[in-house]
Amino acid sequence: MSLYSDVKFAFNQLVSATEVLNQFLHECEVVHAECYKLPASAGVMTDTSGWELVTPEKHTGFTALSMATGSFARFTPDYNHSPKYPFRLPGFIQLAPNHYQLASQLVDACNLQKVIIKDLINSSKLNQGQKRELIQSICPNAITLQIYRLIKVADGPVKRVGFTWCNKNSMRTINKEEFLTYLAGSKDNPPSGKTRSEWAPWVEKEIELVKSKLGEFIKVKRPLPITPKLNVSFTDDTNTVMFYGHVPIIVFGDEPCKISPLKSCIRSTSEAEHYNYLIKRLYVMNE
Repeated sequence: MSLYSDVKFAFNQLVSATEVLNQFLHECEVVHAECYKLPASAGVMTDTSGWELVTPEKHTGFTALSMATGSFARFTPDYNHSPKYPFRLPGFIQLAPNHYQLASQLVDACNLQKVIIKDLINSSKLNQGQKRELIQSICPNAITLQIYRLIKVADGPVKRVGFTWCNKNSMRTINKEEFLTYLAGSKDNPPSGKTRSEWAPWVEKEIELVKSKLGEFIKVKRPLPITPKLNVSFTDDTNTVMFYGHVPIIVFGDEPCKISPLKSCIRSTSEAEHYNYLIKRLYVMNE
């Protein structure tokens, strides 16, 4: 079988496994569900004011459950979300403990296909552009990270779920020749408001800057949107476990757990100004 066929088969398996999981979640005993919808613009790093206010919108009960299951099956951005940033829905679904075994098995079935897809693509000899094209040919408009994201299950009876925020950066090391190939291809794809004749010289300057750097690799450090996370503690008072709030997690307990809600957050959007970039628009570090 070809790489395309293997990835497409795994993706179809993922879609089917997710449908089975979601049907199960809607039919089993849900003790509590809580999710926080984030503004569509949350984390877009183009705000020129220097500050960003993120105000979560809380949902509980059946609405939260429907939002959670919808997020498990969402691999493309909403119409009003930036395709540069994956969709995020911090939250949790609390099930009765007797559902633990089957719920874990169904989640594992979904995560297995996610891992297979990621391994197939990353072990291929495709460059970044070709990998993106492959994903897009199978799931148009897909955000790759939304396919790769694993669904998390917390082991043990839950005592408390605490929501909070953290700041992160995306760090990548890229082969210089591969990056130069990407830049050369981008000359024919000017951004909105630019013609090819205006854009090409600009990219040529960037190509020369990258060529001037020593070594075989370059580093890319991209500020990411502020990230919601969940701190989960258990009734046996073992260590608290941290989960990133990309999509809701699944927890277990007979009684509704205690909750520290996700509050509004104010952050600086000018963080990138403090980094020493060689090419700022692509976050290429000058080091």
